[in-house]
Amino acid sequence: MWFIYGKPTNNPFGRENEIESLLRLYKLGQPIGLIGPRRIGKTSLLLASLERSSFPFSLISAEEFIRGEKGFDFAEFLSAYITNITSTIYSKANYRIILEKGKSYLKQLRDLLGQIKVTFNIPELYSTIELTLDKAEKKKNLESEFRDALDLPQILSERLGLERVIVAIDEFQYLRLARQSIPGIFHIMRSKWQFHKNVTYVISGSLIGMIMELLSSRNQPFYQFFYLMRVNPFDRKTSVEFLRKGFELNGLKISDREIELIVDEVDGFPAWLNLVGIKIITERRSVKEIVESLVRDVNLATALENDLKKLSPTARAVLRSLAKLGGTGRPKDLGIDLLSATRGLKQLINYGFVDNEKRGIYRIIDPMLTKYLMS
Repeated sequence: MWFIYGKPTNNPFGRENEIESLLRLYKLGQPIGLIGPRRIGKTSLLLASLERSSFPFSLISAEEFIRGEKGFDFAEFLSAYITNITSTIYSKANYRIILEKGKSYLKQLRDLLGQIKVTFNIPELYSTIELTLDKAEKKKNLESEFRDALDLPQILSERLGLERVIVAIDEFQYLRLARQSIPGIFHIMRSKWQFHKNVTYVISGSLIGMIMELLSSRNQPFYQFFYLMRVNPFDRKTSVEFLRKGFELNGLKISDREIELIVDEVDGFPAWLNLVGIKIITERRSVKEIVESLVRDVNLATALENDLKKLSPTARAVLRSLAKLGGTGRPKDLGIDLLSATRGLKQLINYGFVDNEKRGIYRIIDPMLTKYLMS
């Protein structure tokens, strides 16, 4: 099926230039930071480029280890980091590592230790896994083990004779929550990563203001460490081509005027283009009817409401006021006191809802969010 909503694909449409750029950067060993709002296709772009690369790679999402409002399961994250890196590198070196789905990463790590002891003689790996398991199960501080684990990609690539490996962490900004367990987590990562000659590090983030603060502020450890790539919505031509090809492959005759109507409504956000495509194929209602009712679609509403739950009441009020202005405006036009407006806009920028388009003018990034709030 051409149209897929809600999950990443390893074959994203219209991203060939970005994929080629990433492949060249991987080969150079250049650390990369992918930045863009939710539902823009960052994870699909990352997955496609990693799978097309000739290098072994490990991809994990830091968002997976969030527990509640501010909690972060650092023991599971560290276990996943070690498990993914070890199993993928060994697999590329023509060894088979068997892992069971559904198990926690701590249990997988214990299974992994048993398997690799039979086949390999890498003391650094054994000691790191054994100590991590021991301390994690006893809920002790894991900073020392974390430092050792960060060296594993470089150690394994050297021991197994691999030219390069890639370590990718999606939604990297959520690691800031791990500072409760490891206060200097980003300093530690930078101090290790900068000396790994055989490893390319890739991170991505959708909370744009937050990730930019981590990567581009002078007082942050990762200042000027990553080559930043902004993932943008499709331009109009690409959006039209994507829809036209999808409808043709599904045997539907949708006119150019109707395709233009869809693009007018959702702009170039791949998630919403896919959602409209699925609805047209499965519901077989008119394009006009589907487009006009899109803001009431349960998939769209659920996705956007889950995003809005993360905001403070002040930020939500600012967002609604901005939507009433058509999605673009100045703080003084929001009908809210300036201090509250400034505070709300700061959170909205941090969470990737709003861009400071030009000096003093703010814009809601996702046009469907503006339409949803207006409705």
